[in-house]
Amino acid sequence: MPHSIPDMAATVDHGPNVNVAVFRLAGYAAECERTFFMEKPTKEEELHFNQMMTARNIMLDMLRPGVKASEVETKVRDYLIDQHLTTNILHRPGHGIGLNNHEEPTLSLGNDTVLKENMVVSVEPAIYFEGQGGYRHSDTVLITKDGHKLLTNAPVTLEELTVEN
Repeated sequence: MPHSIPDMAATVDHGPNVNVAVFRLAGYAAECERTFFMEKPTKEEELHFNQMMTARNIMLDMLRPGVKASEVETKVRDYLIDQHLTTNILHRPGHGIGLNNHEEPTLSLGNDTVLKENMVVSVEPAIYFEGQGGYRHSDTVLITKDGHKLLTNAPVTLEELTVEN
């Protein structure tokens, strides 16, 4: 359940946990999501976090005018498949953001919309594991003349996102 809402009485466990923040600024939508841990992650959790981060970096490297939306998912998906994570992919790696949180262009297979300057998109390639949870950062990103600009200012690294007592 990549977008589930926990019961109000639920407690945050050791991890991975995904914090979802969806909001509006001056009438425009934005989102920021982070995977975090309440204690030092296991080696397996660290591996999956790093796989998610590699997929995120592959995607960020592609975001610039002239790239087809479908090419973004193809490249991210190819990496995750090479990592033997085919069954752990539950959704596209991103979508447009504007007056609503989910708009065109979807950054997905079959969508050949060409990215253009001033488009705003989410970057959220993710992997999920039965009985464990998911690994997903989501950033709001502006396509610029020469590439992209992260509009999200939030912790990114495993060290920053591990909260230990």
